[in-house]
Amino acid sequence: MRRFILTAFGGFLLLAYGCIEKMPLPAIINEDVEFAAGDTTYLIMNPIWDSSYGFSAPVEISIAPDGHIFVADSAARAVFVLKQDGAVLSEFDDLRNLYNNTGEPFAPIDVDVDQKMNIFMIDGSRRVYRWNQLWRQNEIKEVMTGATFVNISSGEEVSVSAGTAEWYIKLHSEEWGMSDEVWSSEQSLIDSLSKPHLFFDADVEQTSVKDIYYNSGQSLYSGISSADGDYIYLTDEAHDRIVRIDFQQSQLIHLTTGEEVWTHRGVFGQTVAGYGTGAGTVNAPAAVDVDFAGNIYYAQSGEFFSVHKIRPVSSGGYTTYPSVFQQGSNDIMDLWRFSKPADVAVDQKQMVYVANTVAEEIQIFKSNGDFFKKAGIVEVTVDTTIWVFSEGDSALVDTFLMVERPGILGTPRGVAVDERGIIYICDTANSRIVRYRLSNSVDENMTPDE
Repeated sequence: MRRFILTAFGGFLLLAYGCIEKMPLPAIINEDVEFAAGDTTYLIMNPIWDSSYGFSAPVEISIAPDGHIFVADSAARAVFVLKQDGAVLSEFDDLRNLYNNTGEPFAPIDVDVDQKMNIFMIDGSRRVYRWNQLWRQNEIKEVMTGATFVNISSGEEVSVSAGTAEWYIKLHSEEWGMSDEVWSSEQSLIDSLSKPHLFFDADVEQTSVKDIYYNSGQSLYSGISSADGDYIYLTDEAHDRIVRIDFQQSQLIHLTTGEEVWTHRGVFGQTVAGYGTGAGTVNAPAAVDVDFAGNIYYAQSGEFFSVHKIRPVSSGGYTTYPSVFQQGSNDIMDLWRFSKPADVAVDQKQMVYVANTVAEEIQIFKSNGDFFKKAGIVEVTVDTTIWVFSEGDSALVDTFLMVERPGILGTPRGVAVDERGIIYICDTANSRIVRYRLSNSVDENMTPDE
C-alpha cells in the first residue's frame, strides 16, 4: 500500500481539548489545484527525456562544471551526455558500448565528473574507470614511456620504464630527479589513455598498500563522488564504509595543443567512515556526494539512519570525519523518514536532495538538515466534512483535506541538481529522466540556458 499523508485545514477554529472524528473520504478528488501568492511547489519541466533519447535503464546523473549532464545507463552500457536543453551530444561516443579492462561488457551504475573533466565510472565491482574529456578533445600527441632517473646525492643514473613499480618509487622520491625522457606516439598507447581506462583497482597491492584493516580485493563500490582536491570518494558496500582514493602522478603526455599534462592513477587514501549504527557510521551504503566545502553526504539502505553528513577535520597530520547531522536536531535524521534511499545530492547552497526510492519521491532539505519540500509527489485538495466535538456539543463542519500521493516516478534511483536549482531524476523503471523546478523560479516551459 502507498502511504498517504493527510493535513487538515479550513475556515474554522478548533477549541482547546476538542477532538475530531473524520468521515470517510469521497471517491472523487479535485486535482485542479491553484497556488496562492507566495506558495511554491516542485513542478515537472517539459519535455520529459524518455526512451526516445536512447535511455534503457538510467541509474545515475552527474552535472559537469560546464553544465553538461552525464547519465549512467547500466542496461545500455553507456554514459549519455546531454546539454541542458536536452540535446544528446554525439562527440562523447567513447562512452557508448563500454567494456572493462579485461574486454568484458561494462555496465555503469554511477558516474561523476571533476573540475579537470575526468569522468569517473563504476560498475559495482572493485574497480574505478576514467575518461578525460579534454584529452580526447585536444588529442594526445605522445606519451612518456620511460626516463633516466639521477640520484641527487650520488649522481647514480638508472633508466626506468613508465608504469613499473620502480618507476613509481623513483618518480615520487625526493632522492631522485628525472631526465632524458623517452616518448612514444604509438596509437595503441595513445588509445589506452584517450579512451575509457582503468583508474583504480582495489585488488592491486601496490595501490592499496595503505588499506591495512580490510581485504581490499573484496571491495564492491556502489557510489562515487569527486571532490575539489586530487581525490575521489567511494561507497564500499562489501565492507560498509566510505573510502578516499587519492590521485598519484603516473606519466606525462603531450597534447596536440602543445600542453604537457600529468596523468594519474588512483591509490588508496583512507577509510573515511566505517560500519556502525549511529550518526556518521555506515550500513549498506548506496551513494555519496561532496559539497564545495568538502562535506560528505551519503545515503544507505541499512536498518539505521539513512542519510548522513560528515565533515573533514584535520589535526596533527590526520583527518577525522565527525557527523554534522544528529538525531533529534535535524529532520533528515528521523528514523521513519526514508524508505531505502538510493541516492543523495547537494547543491551550491548545501541544500540536500534525497531519492527516497521505495516511497517514489524526492525529499529536499535545507542546509541545516530541516525538511523543505518534496518533488515527484502530487498534492490534491479534497472537499469533505468532519464532526467537531467540543464541551459536549458537536457539529458537522465542511472542510478540506490536502492529500499527498506519489506522482509519476517509479522507484527513482538517481538525483542531481544544477546551479539553477533544476532537479534531474533517474526514473529508472520508466527509462527516462524527469526534471523538476520550483514554481516560483522560472517559466514552466522555459528552455534552459546553455
